[in-house]
Amino acid sequence: MLSRIINFNHIDFNFYLVNNQVNILKKRKGVDGKLDIAWSKLVKLRAGNKCEYCGKRTYLNSHHIYSRSKKSTRWDVKNGICLCVGHHTFSSVFSAHKTGYEFARWLDRYKGKEFMELLTIKANQISKLHKFEKEILLKELQKEINSYD
Repeated sequence: MLSRIINFNHIDFNFYLVNNQVNILKKRKGVDGKLDIAWSKLVKLRAGNKCEYCGKRTYLNSHHIYSRSKKSTRWDVKNGICLCVGHHTFSSVFSAHKTGYEFARWLDRYKGKEFMELLTIKANQISKLHKFEKEILLKELQKEINSYD
């Protein structure tokens, strides 16, 4: 894995290479940043490193079903779905960010209504993790990531 940090408009970005694919993350410090990276990697691994909508294997993004601002599901891999960049943000025909209604309907069919209802309940709970809880969660995510090696 190649890692390089550059500064653009006073924002640090972390570039890293996974399976010959360049991934870009705004640099986040501390355990939160490590959790973000581990969550993203695990979402892709669980999806078999392919877009869960079309099966494409390049330019993949890990998308939060419920916003990462919802602390109760931010690092829950069940709240993630692996999408190619087109189905994540670019396509005006079908993408998580541009065609939200169609995306939500597809998610209901793909994941199942019961799954989505349980995720909705969890996403709407109030949650705040302490640093030691985040460190435990990070170890759990890393353990699952290592199980794919």
